Amino acid sequence: MCASNDVRQETPDALRVDVTDEASVSTMFEKAEQALGPITLLVNCSGVGIFAPLSELSAEDWRRTIDVNLTGAFLCSREAFKRMKAHGGGRIIHMGSVSDHLALVHNAAYAASKHGLRGLTGVLNEEGKTSSIRATLLSLGAVYTSFWHSRPEFSPSDMLSVDDVAQSIWEIAQKPLNVRVDELRLLPSKGVL
Repeated sequence: MCASNDVRQETPDALRVDVTDEASVSTMFEKAEQALGPITLLVNCSGVGIFAPLSELSAEDWRRTIDVNLTGAFLCSREAFKRMKAHGGGRIIHMGSVSDHLALVHNAAYAASKHGLRGLTGVLNEEGKTSSIRATLLSLGAVYTSFWHSRPEFSPSDMLSVDDVAQSIWEIAQKPLNVRVDELRLLPSKGVL
């Protein structure tokens, strides 16, 4: 099941959610459990990227990036954690970035949000270790999505595909809960673009 702010018409396979709103997140999880049963996997991949020199970055853009990329992951993880704990465990996978461990120019808000995901992933693993809850930071290099359509200076052939990422998520999700995958870094062949 997919949940996104982009969903205009809810279906059994697609729910609308605003990850920055606690009530919206709670409702989304309730609907998902009604449709599918206990939640055993959460993939946090909501995100925005607003890139500007630090001296030109507005407080509004900073807050929006932190709210969606980090607070949204926290709210979804918190809700999933409570439900997983009650039902014997599960996996939470966060979409990280090379920005979660590298300093890149024009990247202050995005990097701060992704560094925050690194910390959140570690805490989830520590607090979930006796409840069979495992968290993974999937730290990604450039992935060709619609985000890049407005940046023609970057070639899709130099990036990971969405299928590359989906395959890695699938492989992590299939691991038994006695195995932790704290982090996986997935980069295109040219590395950081």
